[in-house]
Amino acid sequence: MKFGLILPNYGPAASRLTILDTALAAEKLGFASVWVTDHLALPEREAGPYGHIFEALMTLSYLAAATTRLRLGISTMVLPQRNPVEVGKQIATLDALSGGRTLFSAGIGWSRGEYRHLNQDYDTRVQRMEDALKVLRTLWRGGSVVSYQGSHYAFERMMFSPEPVQPGGPPLWVAGNSAAALKRAVYFGDGWHPVRLTPDEIRQRLDGIRPLIARRPFTVCVRQVVKFSPSVLDDVYLSGSPEEILARLRAYAESGADYLLLDFGGETKNDILRAIQTFAEKVLPAV
Repeated sequence: MKFGLILPNYGPAASRLTILDTALAAEKLGFASVWVTDHLALPEREAGPYGHIFEALMTLSYLAAATTRLRLGISTMVLPQRNPVEVGKQIATLDALSGGRTLFSAGIGWSRGEYRHLNQDYDTRVQRMEDALKVLRTLWRGGSVVSYQGSHYAFERMMFSPEPVQPGGPPLWVAGNSAAALKRAVYFGDGWHPVRLTPDEIRQRLDGIRPLIARRPFTVCVRQVVKFSPSVLDDVYLSGSPEEILARLRAYAESGADYLLLDFGGETKNDILRAIQTFAEKVLPAV
């Protein structure tokens, strides 16, 4: 099992130095990847911790120049809020500049107000999501001259360069906890990226689709909060002592999860760095 780290690019602790220092600590301590969260224009009443947020792609570009080994990902880009050709170009460029270290997950989002602020249609987001995923595949696999004709997007003999370093483009994971999201991941993606599902929930959902993914690479990557605490918390599955968290990580591995993205939260940079250090010293070597 691989472990990625959710960076504090949003919330009260988010700052240039907090993001940078957390990423450098992740690289030093043996995490496989770092991930930023995506929102652009949430209404005030829905913003919550995402009201203060560093834009995802710009942040990853900054980190590509500051790191050497870490893979760089977005968890999760709300794809139907953007033009997929522009996204495809940005991600391909990031992959080229980082030496092929990009990972990518896409979802349909949940905020009607954010769609409205970006002048995008919320009600057609599912159809445009599926079309946009096909656009990304075409751009990343089609060479320097590409064509596509879909229900929402189309282009004919369009120049597209540079191409991603990774053959076929970065791994394309589809996010969401619903049965529809998992189906979309199976048919359009290289993996499934749910949030906060328990091992039992992961196992139950995968049981229905295992024959469809048995003969091809397919990553199950779960985003989950981690809290070191005197006892296991009711609302945080990965909580408690290092030993209790380790046992639950093993349950994820048995459920079929391949990758975990860990969100340590924290009100300050020092809170986050202490939690990461504890995980690296007391949990990671035993997984």
